[in-house]
Parts: sequence; C-alpha cells; structure tokens
Amino acid sequence: MVMYLGSRGSVIPYFEKLLEDGATSLPITEPNMTRFWITLQEGVDFVLKNFARMQGGEIFVPKIPSMKMTELAIAVAPDTPQEIIGIRPGEKLHEVMCPLDDSHLTHEFHEPILFIKPKHCH
Repeated sequence: MVMYLGSRGSVIPYFEKLLEDGATSLPITEPNMTRFWITLQEGVDFVLKNFARMQGGEIFVPKIPSMKMTELAIAVAPDTPQEIIGIRPGEKLHEVMCPLDDSHLTHEFHEPILFIKPKHCH
C-alpha cells in the first residue's frame, strides 16, 4: 500500500506521475528547500485529538520531522537525476510552524506538541 505524505498538492504523487509519464529527471525548486513530513491520517488524528483540548484561541503545533526535497526525490526515485528549476514567487525555502514573533507565547506540551497561547491570555 502506498501512503502519500502531506496534504493536497503533495509532491510525491507529482513525482510518481512524472516518472510514470517517462520523465528523465525530477524538478527540484531549490537544493536546500525543506518541507515537513506527516501523513494525512496523522494530520487528521492530530486535529481531532486537539479539538478536545482547546480552551479558546490557542494553536496546537505538532512536532514533526522535515526533510530536504532533494532527499525526498532520492527516496522516490534513487536513480533519477534532479533538475534545479528555481523557487517560484511566494514560495518559501523553509516552512515555519512557530513564528519568531510568537516565540514568547509558545510552550511545550507533555506530548510531542507545541502550543501557542492566544495573545490576549498573557
């Protein structure tokens, strides 16, 4: 069974489709670009579990791994060359789950979770 990681727009099905259609390389926007790694089911479970914990306004953030897109391309197709195509307008090199501006509001939960308290609660 193939488990697709990420949400709608995940690069894994895109890479698989390119390979199925005979692509001789995989497009990589930037060699150092990273993305977080979570299955759709893990994301759904996280949301449902934290609905019960919510008291009002806090943001729950899962501690999940990230990886370079080049490493993901190697995992999907180890013998396929990669073509660097450049970052598109508005695209980020690295995603940020807890912005620096909210670091003073961010706390570690007893599980592999961070939570950001609402600004009106401090």
